[in-house]
Amino acid sequence: MKAVMIVYNHGITEEVDEALNKLNIKGFTRFVDVHGQGSDKGEPHLGTHIWPSKNAVVITVIDDNLVESLLEKVKEINAEAEEQGIHAFVWSIEKMI
Repeated sequence: MKAVMIVYNHGITEEVDEALNKLNIKGFTRFVDVHGQGSDKGEPHLGTHIWPSKNAVVITVIDDNLVESLLEKVKEINAEAEEQGIHAFVWSIEKMI
């Protein structure tokens, strides 16, 4: 099992939800109104009057065989909405209850 954390501008929530649905990933946790800034480029998403946009985060724990497909969907979203910002991070899950 792997955990995949997807951090993205809340403006592309529909695209992230569509990616999860297409891969039949039903279990996830979403955090909304998350503040942050990418490390390479892009504008901060701080929820302030100067930087009003915000991020969201989805964390899902999925079978290893779904990881590459999900990452490919994230790449596709990024290619279409690069200015919005989206990143995915993967780590191994040792145990789950």
